[in-house]
Amino acid sequence: MNSIKDKIAAFHACHQGASHKRTGKVCQDYAFARFRPKDFYAVAIVSDGHGSSDYFRSDRGSKLAVQTTQKAINAFMHSMKEADLSSLRSEELMRQLEMNILYNWRKAIREDYQRHPFTEADMAQMSDKGRARYEANPDTYFVKAYGATLIAVVVYPNHFWFGIHIGDGKCVAHDTDGHFYQPIPWDDKCFLNVTTSLCDEKPLENFRHCFHTDHFPSAIFVGSDGVDDCFANDVDLYDFYQEVFQTFQEKGLKEARAEIDDFLPKMSEKGSGDDISVSGIINNV
Repeated sequence: MNSIKDKIAAFHACHQGASHKRTGKVCQDYAFARFRPKDFYAVAIVSDGHGSSDYFRSDRGSKLAVQTTQKAINAFMHSMKEADLSSLRSEELMRQLEMNILYNWRKAIREDYQRHPFTEADMAQMSDKGRARYEANPDTYFVKAYGATLIAVVVYPNHFWFGIHIGDGKCVAHDTDGHFYQPIPWDDKCFLNVTTSLCDEKPLENFRHCFHTDHFPSAIFVGSDGVDDCFANDVDLYDFYQEVFQTFQEKGLKEARAEIDDFLPKMSEKGSGDDISVSGIINNV
């Protein structure tokens, strides 16, 4: 008989928004997901770079956020592989992971900035206020240009699962009873076009997370706000993820991924117009 681990699949899809295609703006989302036969855990990550003129390197910021998060999670999970679950202090563990992600993201963007200092053309994109702040304190304010959100989820079958989140976008889980819910607490600071971010002055205060050793979801999805904004409410968003879940159940990983890649650009065109990214982990595929 196959184990739960043998039935897990992970996927990601990331597409330039319809409005960005029309204006020539690069895709500012980045996504990653992986579960291979040799892996003992599945991971799914999405990062959404901010779109306004002061965040002109947010496409790099989101890519570096996903890459550094992937590495931090891999190190964290290998350290946890032999852990005694009965003695886990999940709150401390999640905070340590978030600090590690943030430290390595800041290090990565600083290295990028040092290799590629801002040019006059770069600064010409900035608002007058943003440029004035940068010129007054370039060594710290450069971080704003790389601003991005982050959502990551991990499933270690039969042991634990968790999610971390800063900013908008949503994490949506599907339980074994067929209900959808959001396991990571929402941040009321995120509304309309306002979001918390990795580039905030005190970003650790704005991370949220969940950690569980039971009630494993049958599927868990993370999506950028370009997905959420295609729908009027959470009920409609859950209906979308139900369709995604059923597609994987009925058609398997390869065909389902192809269908999602075909559908998401159309969804952006008819909906938010924004870059649109989804990553997920699904059981019983």
